[in-house]
Amino acid sequence: MKIIHLSDTHVGRDNNAERLSCLIQDIMALGNPQDYVVVHTGDLIDQGNEQQREQGAKILMQLTSHGWRVLLTPGNHDCGNAMQVDPTVAKQFRDKFSSFIFGARPAQFPVLTLIGDCAFIGLDSNQGEMGWLSRWFAEGHCGNQQIAALSTLLDTSEVNNKFKVLYLHHHPFFDAYAVAPDVGDGHYISHLLNWNTRRFRRLKDAYSLLQNIRDRVDVMLFGHQHYGLDYSAEAQRYGIPIALDGSSSTCTEMDTDRMRYRILDTGTGTIKNRFLKLPG
Repeated sequence: MKIIHLSDTHVGRDNNAERLSCLIQDIMALGNPQDYVVVHTGDLIDQGNEQQREQGAKILMQLTSHGWRVLLTPGNHDCGNAMQVDPTVAKQFRDKFSSFIFGARPAQFPVLTLIGDCAFIGLDSNQGEMGWLSRWFAEGHCGNQQIAALSTLLDTSEVNNKFKVLYLHHHPFFDAYAVAPDVGDGHYISHLLNWNTRRFRRLKDAYSLLQNIRDRVDVMLFGHQHYGLDYSAEAQRYGIPIALDGSSSTCTEMDTDRMRYRILDTGTGTIKNRFLKLPG
């Protein structure tokens, strides 16, 4: 089984729809869709409105209409914007993309998808911060109920002997800003802001989540920070062999001249990168 990891495509902003379409065309050029699962770890769209939902769905259906399997979990931009999440918008997104998020399963998280010898488990890392005060800044909160349900799911017989892939949107590791632009790069204001708000940019209940999945998950996929780093060394402290930040596949707010996505082979554990130049 090969997993294609996409994240933070922010369709609706700038020319990201065109960029994502280029990525989709490159994926389809790989051929043999039965050998792959595409996992998108949230922020498919940039603002939670109907126009962008329609645009995002149309692009993803380019894959499914050609036999590709796509799994999706919501990001904060899918459920609102960079500053807050909204329960109404979150429901609209889940309803619109139900086939990508839940498949034939009940519309609740964690969501389990069994494909071959792999168990894909999706979390909604917005679920615990839909209250009036907690929704602001949208740094992510799974909530005790969802984490407890995940722990129970990992003990079930249908999951226990599978290769387990956990995917969510928000970044669970504290050192996510280790590669933020420094003062030497001339980004003085962003450097000051990022350094002093670093502790607020991590998933709120990351510690509880990581303690619950310790030694029980084979791969962890997430996004949100747009850095695209391999956090496997950090994750191995929790007995998780592979942990990957999907970056922004469309290079939103990134100082780079090319797009990239990863392909993870679950049989060999090897990770390959494919690169595409930005359109235009």
